[in-house]
Amino acid sequence: MFAKFLLTVAMIALIWFGFRFAQRLTQQKQRPVTRERGDKPRFTPDEDGESVRDLIKCPRCDTWRGQSLGSCGRGDCPY
Repeated sequence: MFAKFLLTVAMIALIWFGFRFAQRLTQQKQRPVTRERGDKPRFTPDEDGESVRDLIKCPRCDTWRGQSLGSCGRGDCPY
């Protein structure tokens, strides 16, 4: 008798949670895709390679700069 009761409760719970899962899936399909707060935009470099540069450490002021950017502003900067 007790086994029949547990089986009935388990079947009702299975149907209930299955229905809730199906509702959640249909809501996610209808909702537009947005980024969550923790997600960061993914970097994709340009085809020409201009968005990716090698950085060089300035021996005078210890900053990292692209070589094509020129001087860091100090008089003794080698770039």
